[in-house]
Amino acid sequence: MDAVAEQKKPQNQLRIWQHVAVFSLACAVIISRRPDAVFHAQFWAEDGRVWYADAYNCGWWATLSRAYYGYLEIFPRLGASLALLAPLAFAPVVLNCIAIAVQALPVNLLLSVRSSVWGSLRYRVLLAGMYLSLPNCWEIDATITNTQWLLALIAVLLVVATKPHSTRGRLLDLCTISLCGLNGPFCIFLFPIALFLAWKHRDRWRWIDVSVLAACSSVQVWNLLNGGLSSRPHLRLGASPVMFARILAGQVYLGTLLGGITQPPHVGLGYLIALIGIAAGGTTLVTACFLRSPLPMKLFLLFSTMLLAASLIAPALGSLVGLTAWEGMVIGAGARYWFFPTLAFAWAILWCFQSRSRALKIVSALLLCILGFGVALRWRHPAFRDMHFVEYARKFEAAPPGTAITIPENPEGWNLRLIKRRSN
Repeated sequence: MDAVAEQKKPQNQLRIWQHVAVFSLACAVIISRRPDAVFHAQFWAEDGRVWYADAYNCGWWATLSRAYYGYLEIFPRLGASLALLAPLAFAPVVLNCIAIAVQALPVNLLLSVRSSVWGSLRYRVLLAGMYLSLPNCWEIDATITNTQWLLALIAVLLVVATKPHSTRGRLLDLCTISLCGLNGPFCIFLFPIALFLAWKHRDRWRWIDVSVLAACSSVQVWNLLNGGLSSRPHLRLGASPVMFARILAGQVYLGTLLGGITQPPHVGLGYLIALIGIAAGGTTLVTACFLRSPLPMKLFLLFSTMLLAASLIAPALGSLVGLTAWEGMVIGAGARYWFFPTLAFAWAILWCFQSRSRALKIVSALLLCILGFGVALRWRHPAFRDMHFVEYARKFEAAPPGTAITIPENPEGWNLRLIKRRSN
């Protein structure tokens, strides 16, 4: 497969200025979906309460190796350390711009010659367009807390891509895969995929990928087993086949096409039968894609399925009053968990559209029309609620050293606490 991709290199390779233009366009598209992330930036969840507050109050170096929710997250802590260089009022926009840049990178990677294993350049442009326009990804957009999911996407694209042939490319691969491995548990699921590819291609470089992912997986597993699991919230799952079908239909399949569907905890029989039918139909299409598609798509679908399973087994949803974890997911909690499954489903639809099967073409054409409507309907994500962050930042800057100030942030109920330090 690597040899075939190399033969295609001359006609598929973009020039440097074209990659810069693609990156800039991708950033513009991301900002257009949530302009407030740049023009009225505010902290989101762990952005302020954990990453920035820890870096400011404790020092960035002291917190770099501190686990959160059971595993290391190096990247947002590094981003928060960089945000310390700016006044507090500008810290959220610094973090959001870093997140937007990371979110745009998969587009460049998909359009690079190394991703020619996925198909033609035109096909990969469509894959990138689908990635940028997913209706059910508001929790991923422009927030550094959830860049771990985007780094995982970059890592899996690198692992299934053709190997780098320059020293700079190899170093970038190692740094990127290591960064992914030290940001959440994704390396644990990516490790067997890299191991399979190393065994299949018998290539020395791929064994280096395996070694890096093995080392990162060991670190993350060690953190999980040494107090990480006990630090995570333990909600009653409330798992059942019916709830699984409702999650799959509402959040994954309909979520891909129309955005997340908010369902009541209990529904009528007719509505339930319709959801079960949608879950069965969507799974049938994904299965058909898996059986017929080339290896990169197969591995991506497998990786997405493993992440979906892990998300359903051990979700981190905070407090859900009166609801089980799966009931919370049904009504819309944990939108980040649907990023990979919805992207996999969207890409599966696109692959089926260009398959030789007439039935798959017809079904996927209909689904693509619905997806286009969903993209138009859910293009703009709701702006974060105005918590008057700039006003609090001014008060903090004017406060004497030693003053502790609590600043509210999104989502409602989250706060960050900063203790004013002396100026150097």
